[in-house]
Amino acid sequence: MTLVGPATVAGSDVLGLSHCNGSCANVDLPGLGYDAFCRSFFDIAADGKLRGAATGPEIRSEMRPVFRQRRLYRPSTDEIKLLWRRTEDTFSVTKIEFDLECGLPVRGCLGVPAGEIRGLILLAHGMASTPERCFDDGDPDYMNAIGKRLCEDGYVVWCPYIVQIGNQESQNNVAAMLASHGVSAHNVSCASIEAGEFVCRKLIGASGLNVGVYGVSWGALLVLHLEAAIGRMRPTVASGYMRDEKKFLMSPIISRNLGIELASYLHFSNGRCKYTDRRLASLIYPCPLLIELGSHDQANSAEYGRDRKFAEMQSVYADAGHADLIGMTIFEGRHEVGGKTSRPWLQERLASPTYQMTSRLKNAFVL
Repeated sequence: MTLVGPATVAGSDVLGLSHCNGSCANVDLPGLGYDAFCRSFFDIAADGKLRGAATGPEIRSEMRPVFRQRRLYRPSTDEIKLLWRRTEDTFSVTKIEFDLECGLPVRGCLGVPAGEIRGLILLAHGMASTPERCFDDGDPDYMNAIGKRLCEDGYVVWCPYIVQIGNQESQNNVAAMLASHGVSAHNVSCASIEAGEFVCRKLIGASGLNVGVYGVSWGALLVLHLEAAIGRMRPTVASGYMRDEKKFLMSPIISRNLGIELASYLHFSNGRCKYTDRRLASLIYPCPLLIELGSHDQANSAEYGRDRKFAEMQSVYADAGHADLIGMTIFEGRHEVGGKTSRPWLQERLASPTYQMTSRLKNAFVL
């Protein structure tokens, strides 16, 4: 993908979104300044401002090779920069920026319902989208404005920008540069998601909320790895990711696009996609988990091991006596967010006594 147009930062109280015609990242990234934001990481590195130290929640030993550190990165200070705020009839969206202790900034959007708050959802968008797009249904992309819909369900929603400029190569280039300075891009992404409770507490003064997690596409893999890394047992929806990576890497999706997707192998080789089966399930159970997939999602189809990989995870839950805590729903759609089953599922799980006894208790210890 080629990015076109000058880079600008939307500083008004509007999302700054225009018609995307199926290629939203091509419009959003330069229009919202995310391309310049990503490139600023190289300037930060050149100025010697990157630090590898991490003092956040401890990462399980099995996941440390993926995160490169023993702990997640924490926000470096209590300072949060407000970029803009937009108010709708049923919710508001505030765009903010703050720094992680590794020296990198985080940008994201916090959606707050106008009425009673039922909890907090940590939302991880996919590679070809942006946080702003998740809260606007005027011209939705494959995220299908899930952030707005969750706000209308009564949840505060934190959605950070997952660093890339809309393609696999950019993500690998950023990751490689950071790794050369001892900083893990995977840790940065997961720490940005995990910072939702910090953002919620600082912006609206709310703490101790029931917390759910919703990851889409690449964001689905991130939230699964986040749970596997720190084990918070929060109800988690993984949308648009369930496949056999080896089959995927041998598929025409890869072989016909060597110049675009070959870098996926680097992610696999580095360990990022190795935890997608029984090993992953053994680290996350008994975390309540719902896999959500479109029936026409080619990359996550039965042909590429979708059902077999899920069966492996399901068997781990069943063997441990937690078969009721994992499920998969297939909806009529493509590689996109569903929500019809996952939203009621989140509501039920977040209100259940099981959440009170497990996730809330773990959250108290971590915080």
